[in-house]
Amino acid sequence: MKTQLQKPARGKASYSAEYKQQALELWRSSGRSAAKVATELGIRPPLLYRWARAERGAGDTGAHKPTRSVEQLEAEIRRLRDENAKLLEQREVLKKSLGILSEPPPRGMPGSNR
Repeated sequence: MKTQLQKPARGKASYSAEYKQQALELWRSSGRSAAKVATELGIRPPLLYRWARAERGAGDTGAHKPTRSVEQLEAEIRRLRDENAKLLEQREVLKKSLGILSEPPPRGMPGSNR
């Protein structure tokens, strides 16, 4: 399916705002990948991503406001550190148990056929 948008002439391409908007609309409404849509339009896929990012950035009103307080972030870090320590301990226990279970049984024990 070839697209009907008119691409600017070769050389240092400058695309109008209308062309960028139409290309983004086509990409979003088609459900196809940026690479496929860009190929149809005769442009490189990173351009679509750049235009989409610029469009999202234009909607921002300025400085990024943190959504969580420092206390909330510190609490999450403590929770994650505790969880990490627990997981590391569990991994060590599993390593040790694997080593023990991998050893041949000692001689003279019931169940050993030697």
